Amino acid sequence: MKEELQRRIRLYRKERGLTVRQLAERAGCTHSYISQIEKGTTAPSLSMVGKLAAALGLKVVDLFSEYPNGHDADYYLARNERKTINYPDGKVSSQLLVSRIATKKMEPLVSAIQPGGSSDEAEKMVHPPGTEEFVLVLKGEIEFKVNGKAMRLREGDTLSFDGTLPHSWENRTKKKAEALFVFSPPIW
Repeated sequence: MKEELQRRIRLYRKERGLTVRQLAERAGCTHSYISQIEKGTTAPSLSMVGKLAAALGLKVVDLFSEYPNGHDADYYLARNERKTINYPDGKVSSQLLVSRIATKKMEPLVSAIQPGGSSDEAEKMVHPPGTEEFVLVLKGEIEFKVNGKAMRLREGDTLSFDGTLPHSWENRTKKKAEALFVFSPPIW
């Protein structure tokens, strides 16, 4: 998956006629960091993948999807056709539960979070204005922080909040956790 992400970043950058330096300026990082990503010597954090996608005029899913222009199925997605996004730390993987995210008003995904897995250690997440986020813990426990307030969500607990508030999450237990996340509108 890592090699495919690197290939797609390079491909989309070149398709848009951008230099490494121009992409770096748009994404708010150094040109050497972009070079390292494209060469495979480093893997971007999930928040950096989001910045790169925005800088390229894409949704994050376009950097991972085999179907950049959408899949033929608008309403049915077989389990074995789900796209999986693996976080760079290897402790979190998320499966997109719908195809053609760009045509949807919401984005559901299921995340498997290994012990120590977290949203993004580099910075707290903040989504675009108007974004709402919903979380349902399916298995285990997840520590959430929303706008500075910490809470522990256990199996069956839900959380719904304004996605523009700074937030983060982490599995601080010794067991795998699973959660359903729904974003409206789609952020990936």
